[in-house]
Amino acid sequence: MASVTLLERIFSPRYFQGLALFLFGVYARVFRGLRVTGVENVPREGPVVVACNHFSAWDPPVVAVASGRPLDFMAKVELFGSELSAAFMRGLGAFPVDRSRSDVGAVKEAIRRLNAGRAVGIFIQGTRNAGDAAALDGAAFIAQSSGAPVVPAAVWLEGKRFHVTFGEPIKPEGKGREAVRALTSETARRIAELLPDRGQKAV
Repeated sequence: MASVTLLERIFSPRYFQGLALFLFGVYARVFRGLRVTGVENVPREGPVVVACNHFSAWDPPVVAVASGRPLDFMAKVELFGSELSAAFMRGLGAFPVDRSRSDVGAVKEAIRRLNAGRAVGIFIQGTRNAGDAAALDGAAFIAQSSGAPVVPAAVWLEGKRFHVTFGEPIKPEGKGREAVRALTSETARRIAELLPDRGQKAV
């Protein structure tokens, strides 16, 4: 128990998240030539769901750095498998989701953070893919339940250069399954429009 407490102190998100983003931001910009467009579409404060495509293990820190504000990602529960990795992930502001089932706890945690005025990042297709996976309703449902706007985001790699583009916010409208499905479709469409025509491969 003492070791867990020590790890939680070392990786406290109160300072570790900001420090990690600063250091990765230096790396991404200096060594990987990070290019960001549309960051003005990300609200500087208040709740927002950043919905993004997912092709690379680099996507969470790249999109977080590009957004210009702390971004708490919903991450697969397997990344929280050990005390060290769990403390590290939580220190980055991430929280676990079990993709093998409907994880109500993860949804509630996302809504709780949004209600506290935080920004939550969600990969709309649920897992890494080449861009052909179907969009899931999680981001839209969470946005509808919290009233937070959805900012579509596209991330891709050109050579060694990271690119991130943010689209205009989408305000959730209506209630129920049909409204959620419509928001999912609109978000997926806008993300696709932000991506370049050429295909991207996972790295």
